[in-house]
Amino acid sequence: MPTSTPKDDKKKEVVVTDKKPKKKTGKESGNRQKEAFQEKLNSSGNNTPKDPRIGSKKPIDLGIPAKSNQSADKPKTKAAKKSPIAPIREVESIKSPESSMEALEQEIYAIEDDTKLQAILAKQEDDIDLTEAEVDFFNDKMTRHEALRKALGWEDEEEVIQKTPSTIDEEELWDKLDKPDLSSFE
Repeated sequence: MPTSTPKDDKKKEVVVTDKKPKKKTGKESGNRQKEAFQEKLNSSGNNTPKDPRIGSKKPIDLGIPAKSNQSADKPKTKAAKKSPIAPIREVESIKSPESSMEALEQEIYAIEDDTKLQAILAKQEDDIDLTEAEVDFFNDKMTRHEALRKALGWEDEEEVIQKTPSTIDEEELWDKLDKPDLSSFE
């Protein structure tokens, strides 16, 4: 007869159940994701997103209120009928020469920035045939551009170069530098 207990029985006796379970401090792992998921579920029932801004949600008018033309015209006519005083006639402003020059400049810049005209010019540079409508459009714009340039007094750079001929030709300048005697150099 065996006097000792089997090894399996010894292990069972050693286990002590007197220990207290550990007190948990803090949140469970992954808690941040769980809370965010719960908030999404709660807010999906309302279908209205929560506005994080603090303060009044009342819209503020930043300029002239956009009203329909019909509602704006009706009060004016009623006020005119009630008023015994004749309405004041609006005087058109007289355009100054500066404003007309600015208008001409704006028109020139508009012609130069025209995308259709730019496309036609690109076709011309690539030697692509133009349609009659494109040719007519190009001719109209160019004649208007020339008329505006003359009205503003602008001249082409090529014309300016031709009007001021240089007194000494470039070849003559090179010939002067090639001479061995530089004492008479001007």
